[in-house]
Amino acid sequence: MRQHAIPQNVLDVEFKLFTKFTLKEFAYLALGIGFGGLMIYLTVDKVIPAVLGIPVFFLSSISGIFLGLVPINDQDADKFIQSYISAINNPTQRAWLNKKMKAERIKPAMKPNEEGKLVAKEDKNDKPKIIGATFVNTVKGEEIEETKKEETTEDVEVNTATPAIDQNNIIITEDNIDKFQFNISSADNLPGNINVWISTKDLKPIPNIIVYLKTKDDKMLYANKTGPNGYFLTNKIWDPGIYVLYFEHPQYKFPRVEIHLAKKENKLPIKINAI
Repeated sequence: MRQHAIPQNVLDVEFKLFTKFTLKEFAYLALGIGFGGLMIYLTVDKVIPAVLGIPVFFLSSISGIFLGLVPINDQDADKFIQSYISAINNPTQRAWLNKKMKAERIKPAMKPNEEGKLVAKEDKNDKPKIIGATFVNTVKGEEIEETKKEETTEDVEVNTATPAIDQNNIIITEDNIDKFQFNISSADNLPGNINVWISTKDLKPIPNIIVYLKTKDDKMLYANKTGPNGYFLTNKIWDPGIYVLYFEHPQYKFPRVEIHLAKKENKLPIKINAI
């Protein structure tokens, strides 16, 4: 027995009477004009007053003709009205992105490998050698050892030579930037020259922090979220000037960081701890 294809939704099939005139269009015309004719008949027999019958006749007939024959935006009038009502009851919220944000979304996400180099997540050559090991744990341990060593030396320098830093408002200049930056082997491959590594007081990276890069007069320049390893990386070389970083997270609080950028070629990440 031969089987014929059955449409998934029978209601989507248009049954045509002749040429392009469909059964649905005929039904709208018949109902609209037929109900209007009934109103005229009842008005002539004085069953209903003419003040009511004549307007209903015109309204019903015009509605039938409009729904049956008039297209709107290359679609049937009933489909357009249905979509319009659905759009009003279920509004769509759109987030508009500028060109920089669109370009950032297209770029592959970065992650550090076992050697501490930032590589794309799609890099197949970067695989853990030990079963069950993860990149986050490996890099995290290396970075914590490096940052702990830096912190011990920084504490000695701060206590002996410089006053304590305000935890709520950090100002980084060319004179003290060495106290905040740390070396990574892949710094030259980073696309931008304002890069930040954000961690807790225990030197554990904090992901999903919304970071805003602004000018000193509060003009928005760039925004992004930190990755699983706590890195905030910009996507361009910024000119020398004063830049301000603001951090937003539901659990942690962070200082306001003001960066006095003097050298465009310095791409080393800056270490910022939660308050």
